[in-house]
Amino acid sequence: MTRYGKPHITQRKTLLAVGEGKSDAAFLKYLRTQYCAGGSGVAVTVRQANGKGPSNVISTAIGALRISSYDKKLCLLDTDIDWTSQNKIEAKRKKIELIGSIPCLEGLLLQMLGRQFPSVSDDCKRQLKAITGKEMFEVEDYAANFTYFHLQSVRTNIAELDKLLRLFEGR
Repeated sequence: MTRYGKPHITQRKTLLAVGEGKSDAAFLKYLRTQYCAGGSGVAVTVRQANGKGPSNVISTAIGALRISSYDKKLCLLDTDIDWTSQNKIEAKRKKIELIGSIPCLEGLLLQMLGRQFPSVSDDCKRQLKAITGKEMFEVEDYAANFTYFHLQSVRTNIAELDKLLRLFEGR
C-alpha cells in the first residue's frame, strides 16, 4: 500500500527592507510590487525609520530583527549624513546590507532617469518633483517613470540599484 505524505511546500526567502523616510519606504514597496508579486520570489517586509539619520535606520532594522528573523536584511540610507564606524559594525554584526543613495533617494532616482543630480538633498527633491509632479510618497508615484523594464535597463549602470534589485530577486 502506498503512503502519501504531506505535500512538499517550498519556503520563500525573506527580506527585511528598511528605508529612511516616506519616499524610501514607498520606493521599496514599489520594488516589491515589481519583483516579488504574485506570491512567488522573495517575501519582503518593508519598514520605515522616519528619518533621523543612519543610526536610527539601522536601529529600526535591528529592532525588527528582535521580532522576526529574515534570510536577508537591507537598509536603504542617504549618504548626505556620514555613516559612523559604529553604524557599520552594528550592521555587519547583524548581517544587514547597507545600500547608499547619493546624496539621497531622490538623487538615485534622478540618476535612474539619466539626469545629473545636485549634491544637496533638498535640491534633488525639488528637481525630482519638477520632473514627476509628485512628492514620491506613494507607491503609485513610481509607476509612470520607473517601470520594470526601465529598472532592468538602468541597473547595469547604477551599482546601488543593482545591489538592491539582487536582494529583491533573492540573490
